[in-house]
Amino acid sequence: MRISPLVSQTFQRLAGIRALLELLDQALPESEWRESEALKQLADEQNWDFSDFDTESHILNERFRFWLPRYTAYSVIMLLHTVLETQLISAAEAVHARKRLPFRPSDLRGRGVETSALYLTRAGVYDVRNDSAWQSIGDLRDLRHLVVHRAGTKGDSEQHRKHAQRLASAYQEGIEFPDSSWWYGEVWISIPLCRRFIAMVEAFFDRLFEAMQLPPRFKARASNNAG
Repeated sequence: MRISPLVSQTFQRLAGIRALLELLDQALPESEWRESEALKQLADEQNWDFSDFDTESHILNERFRFWLPRYTAYSVIMLLHTVLETQLISAAEAVHARKRLPFRPSDLRGRGVETSALYLTRAGVYDVRNDSAWQSIGDLRDLRHLVVHRAGTKGDSEQHRKHAQRLASAYQEGIEFPDSSWWYGEVWISIPLCRRFIAMVEAFFDRLFEAMQLPPRFKARASNNAG
């Protein structure tokens, strides 16, 4: 069986992201229960007033119901975009090496996903920007930028707020910004939406590598949580 290092590396990295997501998603409820039980035991042993227990319980709830779900999704979004960008650059470099073209991917203006996509198109390998996932790839990029550069908030500029509103409208059941009157403005990204983005990137690379005439990936038996 033929094996491509590029194909293997790409899908192993994506599998790692999927595994991380599932691990955190399954671990959070159990961790919350353990922390809650430990807090109750401590309150009983030290005979806390209800107000003290209520304050600590609120802090614990905020940690597990607000911050950790968000940071789980943020980690996946950032990692996924990084792998997408890195492996697309590697694909463009592999095409250059194989075809021995007179221009390299680095010769094109710009950087990242867009430049690699342009190179693959000009090389006559695959028109990435006409791929069915191109819009979703752009959404993943915008979501990553929102998380990395604006701490998950809508931002202050009109342009940034329009981007945030477009994402919230495009993924109504998967992206939600807290009410503006609340102090925390970090976006909530659902776990199912993270799974959709992972599956989208996997399917995109399947089509790209087929166009590059590389051997297909080995598909392991899917878990019940894959989607």
